[in-house]
Amino acid sequence: MKKLSILILFVFTTIGYSQKKITEPDQKKMSLVEVMVAAGISSATSTFSNNSYANDGSFFELSSTYYFSKIGLGVSLGSFSNPTEGNLLDFANEASYPIELNSEKWKTSYYGIGPSYRTNFGDMEATIFGRAGIMSVKPISLEGNFVSENADAPTSIPVYNFSTNETSKVGFYNAGIRLGYKLNPNVGLYITANYMSAFSDAIMAQDGRKQFTDINKDGVIDETDIVRQNGEQVAFQYTKKNIQPQVFNYGFGLSYNFGKKPTTSKESQSRGHTNPYFVSNELEGEMVELKNSGSVVFTNASQKDKKQQQKIIGVLPKNNSVFKNADEIKNFTWQVVGAKIQNPQFILEVTKIGSNQQPQRTFIEKTTSTSLAATRIFKEVKLSDGQYRWKVTETTSGNSSDIMFFTFSNCEIDFAISNEEIECLGYEGENRKFKICFDSTYSSTSGDLTFANPGSGLSVFDQTYAALTYTMVSPNPTLLTQIGASTSTVSYCFEVTVPASVTAIGFGLQGDDLDPSPVLCQPGVSANFDELPECICDDCEEMELSFDDFNISLNGASGNQFNFDGDINVNMPIYGIEFQIQSYSYSANPSACSEGVSSVEESGMFLMPGTTINGSTSLQLVNESASGSPSSNDNATKNIKYTSNSALTGAIPVNLTIGLPGPISGLDPSCCKIEYTVCIKVKVFYEESNCKSCVFTHCFTFNNQ
Repeated sequence: MKKLSILILFVFTTIGYSQKKITEPDQKKMSLVEVMVAAGISSATSTFSNNSYANDGSFFELSSTYYFSKIGLGVSLGSFSNPTEGNLLDFANEASYPIELNSEKWKTSYYGIGPSYRTNFGDMEATIFGRAGIMSVKPISLEGNFVSENADAPTSIPVYNFSTNETSKVGFYNAGIRLGYKLNPNVGLYITANYMSAFSDAIMAQDGRKQFTDINKDGVIDETDIVRQNGEQVAFQYTKKNIQPQVFNYGFGLSYNFGKKPTTSKESQSRGHTNPYFVSNELEGEMVELKNSGSVVFTNASQKDKKQQQKIIGVLPKNNSVFKNADEIKNFTWQVVGAKIQNPQFILEVTKIGSNQQPQRTFIEKTTSTSLAATRIFKEVKLSDGQYRWKVTETTSGNSSDIMFFTFSNCEIDFAISNEEIECLGYEGENRKFKICFDSTYSSTSGDLTFANPGSGLSVFDQTYAALTYTMVSPNPTLLTQIGASTSTVSYCFEVTVPASVTAIGFGLQGDDLDPSPVLCQPGVSANFDELPECICDDCEEMELSFDDFNISLNGASGNQFNFDGDINVNMPIYGIEFQIQSYSYSANPSACSEGVSSVEESGMFLMPGTTINGSTSLQLVNESASGSPSSNDNATKNIKYTSNSALTGAIPVNLTIGLPGPISGLDPSCCKIEYTVCIKVKVFYEESNCKSCVFTHCFTFNNQ
């Protein structure tokens, strides 16, 4: 009973932890089929042991599970055996006369079917499972014989018999848990524990014993009494016992996984069409095809890890390297991590920058390899001293490497930035506030690192190299002088508040010129954060949002407007909702049946007056003006927001009218099938001040038929 209680507690602890902490597993890593083999110890319960002498033995099991998602259906085939020597010997030792034993093992085989539930704890995988089926128990015969060496001839007299007559088949159930660790995507090791029991005690056994008389009246039955009574002539007295096999199986196993769940990837921008208003965005969330009503759960950005399938990494020259001339660089090299790029087309861009990070001169060269000679990009140009930045972009995918920096200088300078850290301090209105800390390490035989204006020797900039306003904070509110004669390190932190348009933050230190002669000897280093951390509070981790009874349908007969109708449900009160078109793509069949985008209203826009939220048309719009088109429409927007002075709970009706490219004017839509993918970001505000919000994203795939 104690073992069963521990197993039940562990199973429920695993379920509770996975429900609270673990989000939906990455479908690209989940296998459809898992085959497992396990072996270990089979420990009989006290009920099974007391009625049948079963002791601890061994088990072996082969099983396989097909997973539909986290939940799967599995089958198991196995056997367990439990010896009887130990417990039968205890019975014999209780007798006052010697008994010679003939014991056997309980041998049981089984096959069953049942559900499995799989979840992850970091690199660990937990599976909770149950099975039901048929258990086959082979017959058993246990004997005990009295053996006397004191008689004229050796005497062996049967005194005990326990047996079943035939193979018994009974129903069984079991439940347990496996904890595994993946050695690679296909093979894993795991430990397992489960409780297995027959449904009933229907296995009948005969327990036969001989009752001898204490002839010599000495208070015990000994061999003298047995010999004098001629024990062979004493009849067995039988009782019936009901046996119910019950065991705990625990041990180790090996698993093999194969088959991947198919996923729908984002389609590229319209094939064969030019869309001047389309901006590609990399979004989190799965695409689903929607033609009928259903329920859609939006992806919570706080509950998913950002994982890039492909990344370009700069290798040489290393960040903040110092060279005397271009010949020392020799080659620019980089590598592609992740999915292979077919027929890659790389552009290497090297830029000379000033103290304000603004470009002074740019060098560009194309290549299909992952290395480019410095002499090829700089050619015969004599490069001036100062700081440069470089990055590589692959044109077919649009992926770029992080920005890296190097310096040309004839001075002996060892200057580096290290231990860079960035954290989000939260929101200030719609803007995000970040804190960045780093170490400045310096040494130079040419002079000390000084700053003519310690308050401006640090520059902070965004992805376009536009200057950002910052505030230096503890441990040092201003830049400090570092003596060049010995290596020293100073720690700095600064805070910067940026709008949503900022996707990267860079910073640099620029010291004073160490040499008063015309030779430029100015220490400078820079670093860059190309990926900013999510600004997410703990409240968002518990928030869930779904779009119930969702339906996408054509709006009227124009063929280029669609109604997105449904109810927003959030598991906590909110005070506002904002929708944003993140991206869209489309493809027409035949391709010539659509003109593509012919007006602002067809470029993935929310359109008024058809759009309502919570039954209201009093919405905040970000009017369309970014395109610069003379046909800009104040009733067309990429962003639309609804706010409320009181808390919104329950189902919140939403009706979004979205304009997209349609068939050629006058053409029957049935003659032009267009496939669309629209990605929407939903921001919900959970405080009345509308300062705190959580973000959800989802991509919808549908067509106009």
